Amino acid sequence: MNNKGFTLIELLVTISVLALISLVIGVNITSILRSTEKQNENFEKEQIEKAACVYYNSETLCPNGSCSPITVSNLIKSGLLDEDVYKDKNGTIKITIVNDETICEYKE
Repeated sequence: MNNKGFTLIELLVTISVLALISLVIGVNITSILRSTEKQNENFEKEQIEKAACVYYNSETLCPNGSCSPITVSNLIKSGLLDEDVYKDKNGTIKITIVNDETICEYKE
């Protein structure tokens, strides 16, 4: 008699191996997505800080470095940030001057 097909053990081992591979791939993809999200947040924070420093150092926007508190909405209105990307940001921007160097820090 010539039986062609898989035994129950072979099917169970195959399904177990596929489940294990899927689990490992799923964990790696989740890790990659979290890492990418963190990098994106850091990039956005840096862009806000750079735009705030440009805004603060601009003679037309902030004469002699004296201006009202800088907000993301101010940066959007002045054209330094894209509204589509940053409209939901509403943290504070701290301006510090150390040795005639402007340091801008954004905290959400």
